[in-house]
Amino acid sequence: MSFININIRLFTTLFTLLVITLTSFTAQSQQLSNRRQGTVLEQLEQNSRNNLIDQVINYAYRFRGTPYRYGAMSPRGFDCSGFTSYVFKRFGIDLDRSSRGQIFDGVRIKQKDLQPGDLVFFQGRSGRGGVGHVGIVTKVNDDNTFHFIHSACSSGVTESKNTESYYSRRYVGACRVL
Repeated sequence: MSFININIRLFTTLFTLLVITLTSFTAQSQQLSNRRQGTVLEQLEQNSRNNLIDQVINYAYRFRGTPYRYGAMSPRGFDCSGFTSYVFKRFGIDLDRSSRGQIFDGVRIKQKDLQPGDLVFFQGRSGRGGVGHVGIVTKVNDDNTFHFIHSACSSGVTESKNTESYYSRRYVGACRVL
């Protein structure tokens, strides 16, 4: 009788260990699956965001050469904030009508963190500080310099670089709306 009790106890113990091991393995497997699924979802989300950014920039490029018109926001003419408002509106994103207001429409970011699609802000012609001009980042270089498309008084919708002397002295900040 004692031998049978020992075998039953041994069997029960082994069975319990097996159940615990399988349960633990299943839980770890589920965590790994969830982690992979989270990674896949994050990747899909990032791909979707990158696709949207590409669409925004390509749409903005359609208007190169459109003349500058103070207070205007149509393909017949744009001022700087009218241009950014018009482009983002096409993708369901409403921006403030002024460049001074648009800097608050997104999350403020540092220049070293810029990505295509971000809004960049500059002092206006008066040079008195404060925001007076806005553009959309189109390219960021490894050295943190960037290109941006905007509606400039002198040339209408054009692409410029932040290293150009006019803009390098007037950079104010940036925000991300996408």
